[in-house]
Amino acid sequence: MDPATAKTLVSAALVASIALFSLVSFQAFFAQVLADLRDARAVRVPVRADRRDPPQT
Repeated sequence: MDPATAKTLVSAALVASIALFSLVSFQAFFAQVLADLRDARAVRVPVRADRRDPPQT
């Protein structure tokens, strides 16, 4: 195998592995975001409005 072909194959392997890693990372990121949104929707936080006293002059 000549050096040019070897460099091309190594470069192609690197590009493919980077693309696969990116795909898996994005998939995991979006899965985590969706899970967080589902969890946030399930938790109800009661809202308490405090009555404020008018400023004294």
